[in-house]
Amino acid sequence: MPTLAWGLIIAVVWWLPAVPPQGKLRLKRLLYWLALMCVFIALFGMIIQGAIHQFGKSPYDRSLIGILINTVTMGTALMASEMSRAWLLNRHFARRPLLGIGLVSLAFGLLSISANTFARLTPGKPLVEFLGQELGPALGESVLSSYLAWLGGPLPAFIYRGGLGALEHFSPILPNSEWISQSLLGFLAPVLGIIMVRTIYGEEAGTIRAASGQGENQVSWVATCLAAILIIWFSMGVFSYQPKVVMTGSMEPLIMPGDVVIVHKSDEAVQLGDIIMFPANRMQVTHRVVAVKEEKGHRIFTTKGDANPYPDLEPVLESNVQGKVIMVVPGIGKGTQILRGWL
Repeated sequence: MPTLAWGLIIAVVWWLPAVPPQGKLRLKRLLYWLALMCVFIALFGMIIQGAIHQFGKSPYDRSLIGILINTVTMGTALMASEMSRAWLLNRHFARRPLLGIGLVSLAFGLLSISANTFARLTPGKPLVEFLGQELGPALGESVLSSYLAWLGGPLPAFIYRGGLGALEHFSPILPNSEWISQSLLGFLAPVLGIIMVRTIYGEEAGTIRAASGQGENQVSWVATCLAAILIIWFSMGVFSYQPKVVMTGSMEPLIMPGDVVIVHKSDEAVQLGDIIMFPANRMQVTHRVVAVKEEKGHRIFTTKGDANPYPDLEPVLESNVQGKVIMVVPGIGKGTQILRGWL
């Protein structure tokens, strides 16, 4: 049924009045090669993932019948989506490419993710993994496909998306890497593809003049994007290190209000004298362990702020410890402290 539905979409788009792409006709063949080069960038990213981690056997059916079925179903879906993408962009956004590429890429990127994936989402790390591993790469690939479709119609976008699908479905081995690596390389590959297509095509079309500083600016832009992703992941505790702004003076003079503590989540046992972070009264508290005891096989900690005269009333179970403080960065959280005071 899905294949028949995609086939119906192909027939409808084919029947609609044709709209020319916005790129130059003489550069169509160049676009086809650029789309193929974008596939090789993605392949190189997969090789890097496998080299860093390891390769595993592909879960897809690679029998002759399986390959034929996958080719028909995947090919029909891709042809329908890229024909629709190119028609929408060049019919309604011919003179507003940024708006069109943004809206169409968002729509097609979200449609490429199954509804069951959205239904299973839960807050916390699963949501972060979804954003990095699935949504980010899907949107990046969709933006690159939209750019190719706006310039050259459905065929360059089909070459790119079809090449990605062939790598995933027909390769006997696939990288078995951690989701963080998949997220970084899955985002970086389409970004590099966009930069490459824009630079090479723009120079050939005469819309971009080669400049010595242009490459440096593009590298800086990619580095900024990656840094932003890393900062977001770091702030959410993805890398087992989490920053926290201290708002009170209970740990003075070691930790002052407005300081940032770096909390490390690890399996290493908490020891007497460690400064730990734990939840209490809907807050995250950072206090020192002043006593350790064991009851019924469970370790229980008594904690105290260095500046407080008495220990905390409630003991802390080991299972509630969110990490140890391994570093204090003085003063850099003052802005957050002031903002919370205003709010």
